[in-house]
Amino acid sequence: MAVSGGAAYVAPSSSTERFQMNATARRALSLGIALICAGVALAQSVPGAPPPPRVQVQGGVEYLNGGAGEEERAAIVAQSADLPLRIVFSVAGGAYVVADHVEVASAGAKVLSLDNAGPLLAIKVPPGDYIIDVTVAGKSERRPIKVGRQAVVLNWRLPDEAKR
Repeated sequence: MAVSGGAAYVAPSSSTERFQMNATARRALSLGIALICAGVALAQSVPGAPPPPRVQVQGGVEYLNGGAGEEERAAIVAQSADLPLRIVFSVAGGAYVVADHVEVASAGAKVLSLDNAGPLLAIKVPPGDYIIDVTVAGKSERRPIKVGRQAVVLNWRLPDEAKR
């Protein structure tokens, strides 16, 4: 046994022990490298995939819009914790759709006006009463909604002909 700088080192007594220690060290090193490579691969985006959605601002109102694919929908859901008004656009059969135009108003004043909205739309608004107008395929629908301190999810079912 040798002592160097306060650390003790026990030399292996046989070549078999040296081989076993080297094999164990090689396995640990290989596993470490594999984990690092996996982490790097996961951190990189898929080539050709759209970037994750980013919070946008219109007239001081923050919102997330999109969700055409599963990954984008998951990203919007994950990022929408601070956006209490969430609207999901779909047809009766359950397929997601994009609204031609969405307008959100409160007390007669326009809060947000957005073309090509959805299929997920998350909006940061203070608690209050809102009117939402949605236009799809030339047809408009209007719905009132009350936003409180908790998030509100409005599942807006559109006619099947809205699916394009």
